[in-house]
Amino acid sequence: MLRQFFPVLLLLVLLALVYFGLLHRVLDRMRLTRWQALAVLGLMLVGGLLPDMVLGRGLAFNLGGALIPLGVCAYLLATADTRLEKVRGLLAAVIAAAVVWGLETVLPGQPGAGRLDVDPLYLPPLVAGLAAYLLGRSRRAAFIGGVLGILLLDFGYWVRNLATGLPAGTVVLGGGGVFGATAVAGVFAVLLAEVVGEIRERLKGGPAHA
Repeated sequence: MLRQFFPVLLLLVLLALVYFGLLHRVLDRMRLTRWQALAVLGLMLVGGLLPDMVLGRGLAFNLGGALIPLGVCAYLLATADTRLEKVRGLLAAVIAAAVVWGLETVLPGQPGAGRLDVDPLYLPPLVAGLAAYLLGRSRRAAFIGGVLGILLLDFGYWVRNLATGLPAGTVVLGGGGVFGATAVAGVFAVLLAEVVGEIRERLKGGPAHA
């Protein structure tokens, strides 16, 4: 039950925070207005409910979980203040995907199995979000790293299936839509960047990274 309820709760909390203007600083630094953010979330929600788009050879993508977040990442990359911020966001995505890939090779495939009781639904987005923030630092780079990290991870699974001939079914980029790992990773990375950024501002008495 918790596995299914957590992403829904996260979406509702996020919608409320955006609607009531409590994330205005985050949106300003990501160069998004409140209504633009609500529109993006709405499109992700609607797109996530639509059937997955099949590309062939065991690969598909979800509109709400892959295409729309990917478009937001492209926008954030295009409007980034510096080249360094763009590089940090892309590097964060690659390293986040590599970290999660490595962890998933040693963790149990089912929650409660083995010595580590970790639900595989939560591990990839949380680890990717943390890695994205630590490497990206800014809100924009953190979102880029979190979202692209999960998409790269999914794409890596598909390449592995092709290379090994594993009959593992269809790999869906952004599977689950707004309730999936891609959206959770991006949101978690940005919220982590905001919380830590606020703490750093107060401790240092100056502005943190955007």
